[in-house]
Amino acid sequence: MKLEPETVEISVTGKPVQAKAGETIIHALWTAGMGDAIKTGCVGGGCGACTVTIRFKDGKPGGTDLACLRPVEEGMEVFPCPVESIPAVAPSLEPDVASLQAAFPTLNRCTKCGSCTTACPMTIPVMDSVLRMQEGRFDEVSDDFTTCIHCGLCRFVCEDKVKPHNMGLWVRRSQGLSRDNPSLDQSSLTESGDELEKEWSYLFTGDPKERLRRAKYFREHGRAGA
Repeated sequence: MKLEPETVEISVTGKPVQAKAGETIIHALWTAGMGDAIKTGCVGGGCGACTVTIRFKDGKPGGTDLACLRPVEEGMEVFPCPVESIPAVAPSLEPDVASLQAAFPTLNRCTKCGSCTTACPMTIPVMDSVLRMQEGRFDEVSDDFTTCIHCGLCRFVCEDKVKPHNMGLWVRRSQGLSRDNPSLDQSSLTESGDELEKEWSYLFTGDPKERLRRAKYFREHGRAGA
């Protein structure tokens, strides 16, 4: 006799969801027809779009995780962590503390509470890296943020609005551009960036049906269409 898979009950933003034991939060939501409850991107643990906070009624430790990777558990309470996007800041060809401070006036707001480090799902020493930014130790900062998935949780929990992961990305991009690499032409880089913005806009505007139609067209033709 075929045994039915064990089911558990979780809640997502207060709504109960019946799920199969062992499946991920995202797959449970898809099965329940609640796919829009949590944003998704790569669904492979790389982009950070589906970052959530988790807690349990019985006091079991929860914390932060990625909904595409975290298996469901009985009594799990899930809350999305929507972090608003902010405009990207152009990198510098000669990065130093002064140019970082100009790009991000929030640099010196850090009060060393450690919340950003605690929240990071990639175990990046975020607070220590911010202190390294203040000292201009950019090579170390670039290494720190190598595994950053830009989920924005460090910014989400920072009461001082420091924007750690945005600064980390700026440092990495600036470090890359400042290397002696004649194949990097700034004008072509700008044009390429503009084209990418158009493609993202094409894929992420419109209602769900229109976005699906555009995604299929882009996959088939390799470019944006009508």
